[in-house]
Amino acid sequence: MSRKIGSFSSYASWLAIGGLSIGVTALMLTASIIQGFQDVVSDKLSNFEGLGRVSHILGNPINMLDTTIISIIENENLDINPYIRGVCILRFQNKAEGILIEGVEKLPEIITKSGNFDIYPGQIIIGNGLASTMDIDLNDIIYLQGFSNKKSSYNIPLVQSFEVISIFESGLQEYDNTLAYVSLDDSRSILNYSKNTVSGLINISGYLSNLSYPYYYETWQERHALLFEWISIQKWPAYLMFGLIVLVGLVNLIAAIAMIIIEKSNQIGILLAQGITKPILKYVFMLQGGIIGLSGGVIGGFLSIIIILLQIKFEILKIPSDIYFMDKIPFSFNYLVFLFTLIFSFAIAVIASWIPINRISNFNPSRALRYE
Repeated sequence: MSRKIGSFSSYASWLAIGGLSIGVTALMLTASIIQGFQDVVSDKLSNFEGLGRVSHILGNPINMLDTTIISIIENENLDINPYIRGVCILRFQNKAEGILIEGVEKLPEIITKSGNFDIYPGQIIIGNGLASTMDIDLNDIIYLQGFSNKKSSYNIPLVQSFEVISIFESGLQEYDNTLAYVSLDDSRSILNYSKNTVSGLINISGYLSNLSYPYYYETWQERHALLFEWISIQKWPAYLMFGLIVLVGLVNLIAAIAMIIIEKSNQIGILLAQGITKPILKYVFMLQGGIIGLSGGVIGGFLSIIIILLQIKFEILKIPSDIYFMDKIPFSFNYLVFLFTLIFSFAIAVIASWIPINRISNFNPSRALRYE
């Protein structure tokens, strides 16, 4: 009979470990997905926008010969890329679409990864969403028309032809569907910018601050503050919901410790009769609860690591890129979060164990040993 009792209490302990493992796995995966989503979006946005951009406070063109601008460009600690941005019409065959063009000297890293390091006059790079909408392929010739008052000698708006040398895909629909890159000189011609003027400066690397009027500096985080505020709002409800699974595991832990105390009442009575103190017994059961919590945390952590590695290598879990900015579920395993989860699992398990252990304070050895 005692063997059955022992096996049942052991079974209850394993159930508690299993419940905590599932809860910790869910919590770790949730934290990894949220962090991975934020990292992927941050990486893509910082690639397109740079660390930040210098602009005129009124949106006017910036004179490159201005002393403030010259001092920024000549700063050895900064990597500066002048740009010109504006709206124009893209025409291809019988289709026309309003797009945003950006003339640059250096292409963003997200585009240079595909092997395109330079862009020359007469060349254009467009997003895959725009290419799909307009049925544009590589090496096609397209036409751009600006909205300036600049016209040809026949009083017809000027139109320039471009060869599509690359089609990029970022997963960010804001860029893939509307943005195109041309050379700085071509953008100056299409958008009717005078010589030595640009829309602003892109800070690719380095720390820039203390700009004087009429210029201001806007980081990519500030530019997309609404998106990251939305991510932050979504983060805590997700933690709360999956944290409730951990709470269910803790309830199983309390039940398991209570069962062990009830089933081992004879042994507890013998130990108390032999002189062991109740505080020491409480310490033993609290340690057992802590071991169950730590075991659940370790198993749950390793399960989450295995799932994360499988997703990173085989990309099993797919998502629609037109909604989530990417075509697969991103994971970013944070070792500090994992360590914190292990410590938290151990600590909360020890605290939860205190609830059933209080029974020992009122434990009567004579009653437990009445039939021994």
